[in-house]
Amino acid sequence: MEELEEKYQQAMDLRSKGNLYGSIKALNHVLTVDPRLHRARLELAVAYYRAARYQQAVAQAQMVINDPSTPAQVRDTVSLFLEQIQSVEEADSARRHSVVGRVGFGSGHDDNVNVGPNDDIFNVNGSEFRLQPGDEEQSDAFVNFSAGVDHSYRLPGSFNLGEKPVQGFWQSSASVYRKEYLDEHPYTVDVITLSSGPAFISRTNWRAKVDVILDYIRLGDNALALYSSLNPSYTWVNGKNEYTASGKWLYREFHTDENKDREGHRYGASFEYGRRVTPGLSLQTGVGGYEQNARIDIEEFDVWDFYIGAYWRAWNQGAVFTRASYQESDYKGKEPLFNTGRSEREHRYMVGMNHSFMDGFLKGWVFDMRVNYTDTRSRIAIYEYDRTELSMDLTRRY
Repeated sequence: MEELEEKYQQAMDLRSKGNLYGSIKALNHVLTVDPRLHRARLELAVAYYRAARYQQAVAQAQMVINDPSTPAQVRDTVSLFLEQIQSVEEADSARRHSVVGRVGFGSGHDDNVNVGPNDDIFNVNGSEFRLQPGDEEQSDAFVNFSAGVDHSYRLPGSFNLGEKPVQGFWQSSASVYRKEYLDEHPYTVDVITLSSGPAFISRTNWRAKVDVILDYIRLGDNALALYSSLNPSYTWVNGKNEYTASGKWLYREFHTDENKDREGHRYGASFEYGRRVTPGLSLQTGVGGYEQNARIDIEEFDVWDFYIGAYWRAWNQGAVFTRASYQESDYKGKEPLFNTGRSEREHRYMVGMNHSFMDGFLKGWVFDMRVNYTDTRSRIAIYEYDRTELSMDLTRRY
C-alpha cells in the first residue's frame, strides 16, 4: 500500500510539472493494482482533461459516478466536472477551424529585369562578341498583386510525444501572385501556390511540420514550369534561442521546349539559428545547400549558401530589418560555347521597413518597403550581373 501511495504521489508530481502523459501512465498503474481507488481515477480524469482527451476524461469520471458506493456529495462534484468538460469540448470544437485571408498590392522598379550581363562585349576563346540589341540590361517599373487564403484545422485531443502533450494541426493555403512589368511584358511573372500538410506543437519547447507545395509558374503569356516539393522542418526553442533544421525535395517540370533539359530533382537541407536579443531585436543566421539534377550535365549544379539578418521593432507599429547572404553555385560539365565549367558567387543585400496602420483610412493595412541588391560574379563573364530592385507594398489580413 505504501508503494501504491508513492506511485500516486509520483503521478501528482509529474502532472504539476506538465508531464501529463507521464502522470496518466502512473495513475493507470495505480488503478491496475487497485481499481476501486476513486481518488486516483478522478485525478486521471483531470489529467486527460488537461491533455484535451475529453472522451477519456468523461469515461473515467463516469465510472466514479456509476459506482453505488460513491458519496452523493462526490457524485455532485463530479457531475459539475462533467458539465465543464462538455462545455469546454463544445467551445473547443467550435474553434477547431481557422480561416485567414490576405490581399496585397504594390509597385517598384527593377534596373535589370532580364538579368542582363554587366558588359556588352565579352571574349569567347579569343574572339570578341557583342550582345544583340535588347540583350543588355533592361530597366523597368512594375506593379504587383497578391491574394491568398490560409486554413488551419486543429486536430482533436493531443498526442503523446515526449513529456508534455503535443497539439496537432493540418494547415493548408492557396495563393496567387502577379508581378507585371510595364514595358518588358515577356518578363511578367505569375505564380499560383498550393500547400498542405501536418504541423505539431509541443507544450514544451518544439514544433515540427511537413508541407507539400505546388508552384505553377507563368512567364510572360506562357506556362513555364510546375515545381512540386516536400518540405519537412523541426524547430527547438531554448529560452531566447531557436534552432531549426529543414529538408527539401523538389522536382522541376518545365512546359517549354527550350527548358526541358533543366528538368530534374533537387535535394537540400538547411540549418537556422535565431536569437531574441531584446523584446524588440532579433537576430538570425543560417546555412544550407542543395543538389540540382537535370537531363544534361551542364544544367546540373550544387549550391551552398549562408545568410545573416536582423529585425528591430523600432517603434510601436513598425520595424526595420536587414539581411545579407552569400551563395556559391558550381555547375557540372562544360559550357559548349566557352569550353569551360561554370561557377558563380552571388552576394545579396536587403534592407527594409514596415509599418502597421492602427487607425485612419488605412487601418488594418501594413506598408512594407525594401531595397534588394544582387551582385553575381561568374567564371564565365556573360553570366555576371548586378541588379537593384526597389519595392513598396500594402497588405492586409482578414
